[in-house]
Amino acid sequence: MCRVITPDSVGGHSRVDDPLSIAELLRETLSEELNAMTELAARHHMIDDEDVCHALGHLIDARRQAISAIWDLLQKTEDKTFGKSDQGHKH
Repeated sequence: MCRVITPDSVGGHSRVDDPLSIAELLRETLSEELNAMTELAARHHMIDDEDVCHALGHLIDARRQAISAIWDLLQKTEDKTFGKSDQGHKH
């Protein structure tokens, strides 16, 4: 996959504004969030302390909401990128 986040000549990172680049950044972010969720869920499964598990459960719920929001943004951005239209094209 081509990565949008590449250092510019002064060592910073470039900003993007086109839908294709934004979608790529969102896909990378979604992937990272899903990996983090896997790690968090694994730790939740391993820990026997009820208070810690309860707190981790809240963190997992918050992460699920964040993942859902990123997914929604990605879908909207990809719709813009690929010109989603329900007119004249049926499967």
